[in-house]
Amino acid sequence: MKNKLLTSAGIAAIALTVANADAQTVQPADSAEAIDAAGGGGIIVTAERRATDLQKTAIAISAFTPETLEQRNITNVRDLAGQVPNLFVARTSISHTTQTFSLRGVGESDPIQEPVLAIYVDDVYIPRQIASMSEFVDLERIELLRGPQGTLYGRNSSAGALRIITRAPDETTHVTAELGYGSYNDVQGRALVSGKIANDLSGSIAWIHRSRDGVTYDPTLGHDVNRIDLDAWRSKLRYTGIANLDALLTVNILRDRSDTRSYIPVNQPGSFSRRRSYSEVEPDQHLNSRSASLRLVYDLSPSLSIKSISAYTGFNLNPVNYENDGEAALIQKNLIHYNDRAFSQEVQLNGDFGDISFTSGLFYLHERFFVERDGFSRTGTAATAPINRLRAHNITYTDAYAVFGEGTWKANDIFSLTAGLRGTIEKKRFVFDNKVIDDDRNVVAQSIAGEADKTWKALTPKVSVQAQWTPNLLNYLTYSRGFKSGGFDNRATRLDLATLPFDPEKVSTYEGGLKATLFGSALRSNLAIFYNDYKDLQVSFYDPAYVGSRRGNAGKAHSWGVELENDLRLSERLSLQASAGYLKAIYDDYKGAGGNGVDADGNPLLNAPKWSLSGGANYALPLGASGSILRLSANAQYQSSFYQNALARPQDEVPGQTFVNGSITWILPDDRFQFAIQGKNILGANKPVSSAYIPSTGVYYKNYADPATVLLSARFSY
Repeated sequence: MKNKLLTSAGIAAIALTVANADAQTVQPADSAEAIDAAGGGGIIVTAERRATDLQKTAIAISAFTPETLEQRNITNVRDLAGQVPNLFVARTSISHTTQTFSLRGVGESDPIQEPVLAIYVDDVYIPRQIASMSEFVDLERIELLRGPQGTLYGRNSSAGALRIITRAPDETTHVTAELGYGSYNDVQGRALVSGKIANDLSGSIAWIHRSRDGVTYDPTLGHDVNRIDLDAWRSKLRYTGIANLDALLTVNILRDRSDTRSYIPVNQPGSFSRRRSYSEVEPDQHLNSRSASLRLVYDLSPSLSIKSISAYTGFNLNPVNYENDGEAALIQKNLIHYNDRAFSQEVQLNGDFGDISFTSGLFYLHERFFVERDGFSRTGTAATAPINRLRAHNITYTDAYAVFGEGTWKANDIFSLTAGLRGTIEKKRFVFDNKVIDDDRNVVAQSIAGEADKTWKALTPKVSVQAQWTPNLLNYLTYSRGFKSGGFDNRATRLDLATLPFDPEKVSTYEGGLKATLFGSALRSNLAIFYNDYKDLQVSFYDPAYVGSRRGNAGKAHSWGVELENDLRLSERLSLQASAGYLKAIYDDYKGAGGNGVDADGNPLLNAPKWSLSGGANYALPLGASGSILRLSANAQYQSSFYQNALARPQDEVPGQTFVNGSITWILPDDRFQFAIQGKNILGANKPVSSAYIPSTGVYYKNYADPATVLLSARFSY
């Protein structure tokens, strides 16, 4: 019965644990072999490009295994909301597959901008937040690294890095099939087949489908909105027939026909309803996304390996229609075509020579981001106010080059020193040809046309001192610098603003951490304290004189805080989780946040709740002598209030609230079949999760998370 309990709870279902954290390998860091080579007992991460014990990795990092994801009802990136201290994940977005983040008070709320939190799927950098929201089926783990990570990863990441790592196929056969049905006709299907194809050749194919009716009604259009409709496929081929070489080819395809977001206007005819939008724009979205990557890992020796990651990513989003007010009147609507194409090449040299280990690399990114946006914007609050009708037609070209690396020297049994450096050269070229259009989107005049370019360079260091006081107690102090290159305002409709670049964003981060494994490994407790000093923080703001959104820099900002994560296994049946984050994030110098003369000095940063708390419990209950298991899981997340505009007006404040999720899973004796009922937001939290207020045009709307929902599912795995 003991082994049955452990297996059914998923504890031994995947090889993600280690007992001997000193065991390291230069095999492909994310491969099953690398994980197995590290042993068994704690959680393994590959944040440092090699397999290491989470508790002996001197980085503030949160790791999620498939077991953890299942217990907390996390089925996509958006479900990470509230699960990590000081990580803000927007619970609603302009579309289902677009996701914005803020970490430790710094993020990017405009989805067309380059992310501050770098996202990697199987080591491939995702250059835009559009099409960045991933659903999960063949997941091996998620790692969230907090703080600048430029000396470890190909792309600059001034706030942190989110790594989504999917399972690489091997010669063992794996089959998973899951079907669920829930509230609002929510249909979810997931499947995975993986295994040997021929000698030294293995492969896998994964599929996800989700469709759901809307949770909001639009009487103007006469149907429900905020609907979901997507399909995704991922296929992999892995070849190991050449000595010391591991080759993996991955292809991803995504088709998303979900609605764009329909906002809830504060000013509604009759009584107010949080489930009613009056938008007159059909929320059409046709997103097709494709990517392919080739990962090659060659072991030059037992201690040295070279790794190449070649990737092509891209999406075509045409049309994507949305309205930025939620009212039936024409205040602001946008009819858009986005197209993005990117190629990246990364080469790493990773080594482990006893007391010295290192990772180093070269990185290149070329991206072409095309925008054609037909925007209709009312210039005042009156219904008779003039309407600006403008077409933005522009292309942003990015060429980024970087050399990076860091090494760790183990001075003795206690102390280690890590030093790293990154050199970045980044060029942006902005080509624009904007028009004036009529109500039917016909061109009637030229607006602005031209191009501009600029190159930025930066050197960003990292220094860290670690003390492994005992095998179960790690202490570290780290200083690092982060950098996000400048660019040009994609939304500019004036020639002077289109040719005026905004400056790079720079951050100096100071962090101390303590990682402890206590009570015979029953408790894992990690503490981090940090201070961030930001200069030229990149911001998007609404300028009433310009009657539109502008892109620029806030002079200075800072944030500091504390993060605590605890995981406690009280018995083989019962485990508990609790985490807490405290954050103080302030604009020190932000002139013109609301137009000329309207400053935000001393105001809180956007999307920076002071408190983020989460807790959960999981219990495996044996059902008599049958051998089946009933697993009970519950978790709750609380975030305190925060602001969504630097002016910090009462209308910009989003109230704090708590979300509770839970599940009951019946696992049959052979573990291959299980049936579950999952509930999200089961207490029906119904306060706003976002707010937008533009008094100069009369825009004032809010967003609300999905109501309480239930999903019934059946799963087969082999």
